[in-house]
Amino acid sequence: MSCSFICLSPSPEPANWNKLIKKQFHQGNAEGAILSYRNMQELGFQADNYSFPVLLKAVSSLSSSSTVLAIHGQTIKSGIIDHPFVQTSLLNMYVAHGCLFDACKVFDKMPVKDVIAWNSMLDAYASSGLMDDAMGLFNSMPSKDLTSFNIMVSGYARSGRTASARNIFDKMREKDIVSWNSILLVHSRDGDMEKAREVFDEMPKKNIITWNTMINGYLHTKLYPEVIDLFDEMMARNLKIDHLTVTGVLSACTHMGSLEKGNKIHLYAKGNGLESNPHVATALIEMYAKCGSIKNSMLVFYKCQVKDIYCWNATISALAAHGYGFAALKIFYELVEHCLTPDDITFIGVLNACSHAGLVQEGCKLFTQMEKDFGIVPKKEHYGCMVDLLGRAGLLDSAMELIEGMPFEPGKSVWGALLNACVIHQNIKTGEKVIDEISKKASLGDGEFMMFANLYAACGQLEEANRWREMMNETGIVKTAGFSGVEINGRFHKFLAGTSISKGDHYDPNLQPY
Repeated sequence: MSCSFICLSPSPEPANWNKLIKKQFHQGNAEGAILSYRNMQELGFQADNYSFPVLLKAVSSLSSSSTVLAIHGQTIKSGIIDHPFVQTSLLNMYVAHGCLFDACKVFDKMPVKDVIAWNSMLDAYASSGLMDDAMGLFNSMPSKDLTSFNIMVSGYARSGRTASARNIFDKMREKDIVSWNSILLVHSRDGDMEKAREVFDEMPKKNIITWNTMINGYLHTKLYPEVIDLFDEMMARNLKIDHLTVTGVLSACTHMGSLEKGNKIHLYAKGNGLESNPHVATALIEMYAKCGSIKNSMLVFYKCQVKDIYCWNATISALAAHGYGFAALKIFYELVEHCLTPDDITFIGVLNACSHAGLVQEGCKLFTQMEKDFGIVPKKEHYGCMVDLLGRAGLLDSAMELIEGMPFEPGKSVWGALLNACVIHQNIKTGEKVIDEISKKASLGDGEFMMFANLYAACGQLEEANRWREMMNETGIVKTAGFSGVEINGRFHKFLAGTSISKGDHYDPNLQPY
């Protein structure tokens, strides 16, 4: 034992060692807490019923299974295993490591179980999605507290069992913010935003989780104006907004193409120290790119001090969408130089960039490097990018060979990419092969019928083009109307193809808003 360690060690009292271990754990230094315990043993001191609950919590935050077993063995060796606090901590440790079977063994051997132990086991089942087992345990509990009910409602929320969650919630005599947020999550995940709004308005108290749950619910149900309205309501109430709120509302702006609102939210994020958050930076990059301002996307990217893989991917995809293939490749190689590991989304973005910029050699090289250098097995999406790349370049035979050599069945998107290339290059021979493949493997929608018709029209076979259009009409399939959006007086409105508004007229309030 070194002199420096002896000088820094607490006085030879177990209580002082316990204070050191507890302090290190609460400071987030779980490994340090375990090391202090080992040093304590080396000096001849034994842990007690105050030491082990903290040590077991420290082990719960580590990934070492050997440490889990070692600490469990120490509780048995020291004779502390029968202490209620230690047993509950053991139970929680096994739950944290996903060892449900071992957790059950600990729980079953507990001679005395308080409500905390029951709730720990209940949470183990609920967190594992075993809600039938959780309900069985819930019904057998000698006493339940508010936490017991909240665990059940949250578990049913995660499992998507709305009726069961609501049944438990309605039986609760007492409800706290966790209870209300859980049932709110149930209805928002179920897509029933009217019911979610009823719960939201009924809640006696709300926190940031409440507001973010509503924002995410509106996002998933594509009610983007409601996201903006909710954000404006938060601003009007001077509520504290976090990075999840900002990313949610920026996503709504992205879908609506609202650059003006996105700019305002960017200013808010900048003024409140949220601009540098990687999640916010990624959302800003995507928003600016979708709204046509690739310059601002790049400014956000280069100003961001901490970039995660999502931030890099968003930038590569943004440049790809705007046709800046070489710039996207430059960002990709910068990513690799920063010792970050690209993922499958990275390669979808960079292959798309090569496709849009006609960089055939670069795209083929990257496709080969995916698995060879980065260990990423190409998926259907990557093959689709390559088919699009080769097809746009007029290499239709090579694209067909790639499809025929795919290790899985090509889907509609892959065949669609090749068919689109056949339309561009007016290649009826390969195009008809694609039509045969699509027709025998999938039901046809308006997109397929129109692509078939466009192929024949592009190749000058107007009668055959009209035949496919007539077939679409006879089957009752209606071509999906295109639309555009416009922001007027702070509201966003959708204009379907065929509608019009005269110069000088006010917007039609009957037009469907986003």
